[in-house]
Amino acid sequence: MARTPRHRRLLAAVAACLPLTAGLTACGAGSGNPSDTLVVAEWTNSAAVQETQAIDAAFEKAHPGVTVKLETAPTTAGAWPALQSSLEAAKGVDVLAQFGQSPEKYAPPSSGVKVGGTPALISSGQLLDLSKQPFMSRFDSTTQKFAMGYHNGVYGVTVAEYVNNSGLFYKKDLLAKYGLSVPTTFGEFVGDLRLLKSKGLNPLYVAGKDGIQSIVWFGVMNQLLMQGKPASEASSTLIAKDEGFLNGTENWNSPLFQDAANRYEQIMQYIEPDAGGVSFASASGTWAADASDYPFFVDGSFDGNTIASDNPSLNFGFMAIPGTDNASWNHPDVSPDLSWTIPTWSQHQKLALQYLDFFTQQSNYESWLKATGSLSTETGVAAPTLKWNDWLDQNAAKGFPGTTLPWLPANVGSGNPAGGPTLTNTQPFGSESLLTALDNSAQAYTAAVKK
Repeated sequence: MARTPRHRRLLAAVAACLPLTAGLTACGAGSGNPSDTLVVAEWTNSAAVQETQAIDAAFEKAHPGVTVKLETAPTTAGAWPALQSSLEAAKGVDVLAQFGQSPEKYAPPSSGVKVGGTPALISSGQLLDLSKQPFMSRFDSTTQKFAMGYHNGVYGVTVAEYVNNSGLFYKKDLLAKYGLSVPTTFGEFVGDLRLLKSKGLNPLYVAGKDGIQSIVWFGVMNQLLMQGKPASEASSTLIAKDEGFLNGTENWNSPLFQDAANRYEQIMQYIEPDAGGVSFASASGTWAADASDYPFFVDGSFDGNTIASDNPSLNFGFMAIPGTDNASWNHPDVSPDLSWTIPTWSQHQKLALQYLDFFTQQSNYESWLKATGSLSTETGVAAPTLKWNDWLDQNAAKGFPGTTLPWLPANVGSGNPAGGPTLTNTQPFGSESLLTALDNSAQAYTAAVKK
């Protein structure tokens, strides 16, 4: 997928809108039925939820008689999938957040693999095609088709992109104290971790209890997959990997994944001693509070503003873990993230479409980006300049869209080794070596897709 530096694009001309609240505008406001309650659901990200609530309040003001009910749940411990399933079963949601997908999420019919999750909702006709909606013209069409496209339709509007896999925050003052700059190769990174540990520091902070170490594992893996390839070849590269899994020429214990496992284990030598007990919910606050230790922190760029809020005086930045030995190959793994969808069975489709139009109006969307730290997906809206995202400003345009799992049957649930190792069970968090776990995952994958 060709990528362009969105933060450098000129702002498109937009129609003037009357201000409602600070940073929020209303265009084309209309009346609502007093009995209309629009149910919106998204996962818990404190900055995103707070700004969504502000937009919801402005939407209610612009649509007298309408109430927006926001449902949220954390992504840990299966809470978000549980909420989503209950809302879908009750047909009780009108605007539903989904994680952005990609073309290789849809297994070819000849494979016999029936997809689950968002692709299953789309391919079964349960989400509305938004491709012809006027508000879609505000967005980069290539990104939208990549993230939520299926055949000739686009079944969600992707409003957020973050660097998740490969994501790493760092404390600028600690690196400067020991004469270090942002590492650009795997060898440099491991060398920096070794040096910092020799100085009595805990070099790498990670929420191991909730499996956030997967950011390291998948980030390194995807960089190895993409080494030497332009971002435009990401989709074909990932599809080739998935086809290799299906036809038996690739599996979880293939050389590339063994290489990724070796690199992952080298990095994991430098995590904090109690990482296995650290929850994702508390990790960013703990890391931000201690400016004298934990130089690096494994986390996605979506937490940048949360960290800045937790400790406004902290001088920190964000980078991508360098997973290969060639600096020119170590680009950020950019993930399509929050995509708003409308179920075809929504009782308030017209109002839901008005909500998406309102949410994506320039001023409202700019406020949401600033609050969340997301990269911009609108061609006429520049990414916000934030104190922690200077590296990201310079390198995001070099990023590639990455995914993680091969095609899996819908009945292969979460935690099944066919989808790859469960990292909380592997060393240093559990007793199993990652190479052994890869062998077990390879056997499980073969069994899962065997006809």
